[in-house]
Amino acid sequence: MSSRTVRRGMGALAFLATIPLVAAGCGGLDPAEEDPDQAIADAWNQAYEDQANAKGDSSCSGVVLPDQSGFNHRVALTFDDGPNLNLTPKVLAILAAHNAKGTFFVNGKGVTSEAHRQLLAKMVAEGHIVGNHSQNHLDLKKVDAGTLDSEIEATHQVLVKAGGQPRFFRFPFGSAGCSQVSALRAKGYAVVGWHIDSADWCYASATGGVGYCDPRTFKWVDDQYRGDMVGNVLAQARATGGGVLLFHDIHANTVNNLDAILTALEQDGFTLVPVSDTETFPLLNGANPADQPWVGTPCAEDADCAFTVNGVGGSCFTYGENGFCTYPCNGTCQDRAGKSVTFCTSLDGQSGMCVAKSSGLNQSCAGIPGTAEVSSDRFIGTSSSPAASAIVCLPK
Repeated sequence: MSSRTVRRGMGALAFLATIPLVAAGCGGLDPAEEDPDQAIADAWNQAYEDQANAKGDSSCSGVVLPDQSGFNHRVALTFDDGPNLNLTPKVLAILAAHNAKGTFFVNGKGVTSEAHRQLLAKMVAEGHIVGNHSQNHLDLKKVDAGTLDSEIEATHQVLVKAGGQPRFFRFPFGSAGCSQVSALRAKGYAVVGWHIDSADWCYASATGGVGYCDPRTFKWVDDQYRGDMVGNVLAQARATGGGVLLFHDIHANTVNNLDAILTALEQDGFTLVPVSDTETFPLLNGANPADQPWVGTPCAEDADCAFTVNGVGGSCFTYGENGFCTYPCNGTCQDRAGKSVTFCTSLDGQSGMCVAKSSGLNQSCAGIPGTAEVSSDRFIGTSSSPAASAIVCLPK
């Protein structure tokens, strides 16, 4: 299974995430371990293996989010493991330059001085979200209930004293089980995983050289992006259409690349939003999601078809006084839960466009004004898709 396949499956995670490793960062394992760097890498790789097997289920996951689509080119920036007195202020300055707000998941053990507490207060005052990342960055899936409670509560108090109102939690390494997730939700926390993994902790590792994510350290990065963190992030964002992006504000390499990453996202049409944005992440924030447009949704103009598939935006195919949403295809189309199955056919005899198959979800095409049930052939184009036909909703 490729890393891109796993990311899509985690897609509430669609996907997934974070020194040299220990000093490098997501520390928290026993420093007396014979090889703590490898232990941390093993923890991250195992968390990804677990999520690959979870098949996108967010109910017991520390990585998969309940919102898995409908991001409409919106990205939420999140940073783990700070605050760092040297690097976090630089992150704040870059975010300010992009008029963006971030969510900072704090390890309570790192808040050791008045300077740290003042930095947290500054983050809150500037409108950023401070979230709970536990006190000691342990693998919380492996601790007892008492330890879990103390890990949550200690950092909760740190954030409250800084003026925060913590309601978002991220599990170290994304490692969690049903009992841990339930305990967090019982305390009023929303568990925040990620859809886009910068893997910045791996790019910061000395293995293979800083700026290179060695497969021996973290295998869940496409080989073509081993030396290109900017490309790694942008490729995932295009594949998911947006979502929650994972960074760590404790790596100089992350800070050195952050402006380039945000610029690339903005130039590609992405908007930066906080995780509290209910339009982008309604389920995470306990809201009822608005009905999202998809192939076959009635429309009047392209703006009514605000969805993205593999970096290509939806468009409105108009006929007479009516129209429906579609997007280009070459043999096959994607489907979306709760929407009619789609089919790749031609609307002009030359190119492929996705249309909705007739189904109960569109009242056998009656729910798409001006269309009727029509038997249509698949547009194969340059794909290897076999010839096929289907009953679809096309203009009368």
